[in-house]
Amino acid sequence: MSFKRLVLAALSVVVAALITLSLLGSYWEPQTQGQINLFQTNLSLQAREWQGLGDADIRDRFLGDLQGAIKAYERVLKTPTPQNQLLRLHLGVLYAEAGQGDRALKTWQFLIQEAQGATRSTAEVLLGLWSEPPQLLPEAEPLIKQTLQGWFRDRALERLYELQQRSDALMALARAAQNRAQGAFYRLALLGTTPLLGSLIGIVLWIVWIYQHLRRRHQGNPLPSPTPVIWGWETLWEGMVIWFALFFAISLLLMPLVRALISWGLPLRSAMAQTLYALASYSLIMGAGLGWLWYFLRPFGKRPWQWLCWQGGLRGALRWGVGGYFAALPLVLLSSLASQALLKNQGGGNPLLEIILQSRDYPTFALLYVMVALMAPFFEEILFRGFFFRSVQSYLPLGSAMGLTGVLFATAHLNLADLLPLTVLGTVLSYIYWQSQNIGAAMILHSLWNSGSFLGLLLLSGGAKAGF
Repeated sequence: MSFKRLVLAALSVVVAALITLSLLGSYWEPQTQGQINLFQTNLSLQAREWQGLGDADIRDRFLGDLQGAIKAYERVLKTPTPQNQLLRLHLGVLYAEAGQGDRALKTWQFLIQEAQGATRSTAEVLLGLWSEPPQLLPEAEPLIKQTLQGWFRDRALERLYELQQRSDALMALARAAQNRAQGAFYRLALLGTTPLLGSLIGIVLWIVWIYQHLRRRHQGNPLPSPTPVIWGWETLWEGMVIWFALFFAISLLLMPLVRALISWGLPLRSAMAQTLYALASYSLIMGAGLGWLWYFLRPFGKRPWQWLCWQGGLRGALRWGVGGYFAALPLVLLSSLASQALLKNQGGGNPLLEIILQSRDYPTFALLYVMVALMAPFFEEILFRGFFFRSVQSYLPLGSAMGLTGVLFATAHLNLADLLPLTVLGTVLSYIYWQSQNIGAAMILHSLWNSGSFLGLLLLSGGAKAGF
């Protein structure tokens, strides 16, 4: 074996070990989806207060009752997270509103013993409000407004104003709560109906595409295949192993070292600081990856971008990219539900999702959107569809090449929670690239998918931060 192959073999072992450790380590992390489900639970609690929906039984039937919300909180609290103390404050309010006063008091007593700062002080305020007899502590109102959110803040303020016999404050709170509840219902309706309608469109598209495919086969008129690549398996192996090695070197060594030198290892507390760090990391990874492909493919007679397929131009890319987005919706949503059921709220998730959920300002949103909806689709489609899929398509049956590309695409995200849904999404991306023979179509589909997820998170988290 040559020295080059020995180095590649060693790098392959290191890369495989790092990928395996990352995937196994993610199993012990809570899914970001659990937090997303809680945001939706909070939105549903707020929407239940809208009297325009009818009586309480109708609202419970459509939006869920307090017992369902309690179960959702208890399920997430089984896994320790930095947000658990705030969640326990909220859970205590749920217990109190559901008539489980003893459990509410025990929950807040636990926080008084374990928590510090505003969380502890707020737990003392809530314990006093629901004790028998009640105890009204000073600074109760500003603490409730500072610490609690949305429906939970409204319920605590309502209890406080009732005990203080402040009828004007109660009336103002009720009017504001109705406006927030109506807005929460509209957001929920948008979040619920959009994926459903999109999935129905996707199912129709699959029926049409399958019919067209069978018709072409019957007529002996298959789609033209792209020109096979002229490099072999060993070249493909070298290209991907070195890229993964660059990825780990930047994300695990270079960026942490730069961060340590700049901030002396201090934690990145604000969402903007975390976003800038993530943007710098991804920019380096993207630059290194594109630079490596440029250098790597030069000896094969064409400029690197000439190996990509661009048939049909922008119009063809838009048509297939938008259609591919709808086609991916039902498949990825079903696989996401299956993944959640299998992993039981474990498996980690994309760290950018948590930054989006915690963000509050438009500059942070804008930078995150540039990263997830523009940079990631551009680079990842060139790497996984333009290079890897084009390569393996030259050696494997089409279905196997699509599936293998989907698995590698999902594995590169390094968390178990997304492994199944991203494998499905990656396979659909390969299918759209093959059907359209246009890398732009895969980029547009990828960008639309990330944009839809991003906007959905903003609807949930923005509502929670603003009190719905």
